Amino acid sequence: MRGSTPASSFVSPQWREKFMNHYEHMLHDWPSHQRELIAHRYGRTGVLVAGNVESPPLVLLHGRYTPSPSWTPLIHDLASRYRVYAIDTIGEPGLSVNDGVRLRSDGDYTASLVSTLDGLGLGAAHVCGYSFGGWLAAGLTVAHPSRVRSLTLLDPAQVFAPFRLRWILHCIRPYLFPTEQNINRLFRWAGQGAPGHDDIIELATLAMRSFRIKAPEASLVPKVQLRELDMPVQQLIAVQSVVHSPERAQRRAERINLAVKTLLVEDSSHFIIHNQPTQVLQALDDLITATEQCPVNRL
Repeated sequence: MRGSTPASSFVSPQWREKFMNHYEHMLHDWPSHQRELIAHRYGRTGVLVAGNVESPPLVLLHGRYTPSPSWTPLIHDLASRYRVYAIDTIGEPGLSVNDGVRLRSDGDYTASLVSTLDGLGLGAAHVCGYSFGGWLAAGLTVAHPSRVRSLTLLDPAQVFAPFRLRWILHCIRPYLFPTEQNINRLFRWAGQGAPGHDDIIELATLAMRSFRIKAPEASLVPKVQLRELDMPVQQLIAVQSVVHSPERAQRRAERINLAVKTLLVEDSSHFIIHNQPTQVLQALDDLITATEQCPVNRL
């Protein structure tokens, strides 16, 4: 069954080729990996798989307009410790194609993720989501808690703090007029002058120029759902994030669910994976190791 509304897609074959050439170029820095293309009712989801098959499974969910190559600063270390499944979210630029049922709701995103996990043969996995991927990860966790061993949120969008108004205002112009200048200005501002994220800015800029997303935007996760989280959960919040208020993200998490651990990451913009990869890796290792040692425990 196909939806009647337009699906997210590249603006032309030429732009798709340009974007995918850059995508493939970034994968030259990856360890040995394989590709899976999981078919389901929404289309096909592309997944990059790396690491020892016997290692704990770790699902990675990227941010908006920043598909799986954005995990490059962490991927060698992650693949040496875990069986990594870097999912290209359907409805986003990358390997996935929304050529089935159109994405019209939060539930459609979650259903596509569950179908992807089923296709990969994953029962439960550790899940790490960045920015928009953090919202997706939280949605998956509250709807299907048995599929998530532990949850790590990296400066997540719309989970424990809403978008800042100034973030929304800064996004309007590049979304309406996706020129290189407008897009680059947005992401340079999001980077707050922190070093080490030129690759992700280049990837996101090219993605916004080449691809049109026609799928739901992230809506704030209801606190009643966040209260129910009882597996190990942590959020790493960038102190210089412009997407939301770091202090509000911490306070709201403490009010909603005391079991959620919040780490404020100094000297980091929203591009936390690129600004502070060592601290992100340490937090992931600590949570996953503790969870694997006590697999039946709930916080």
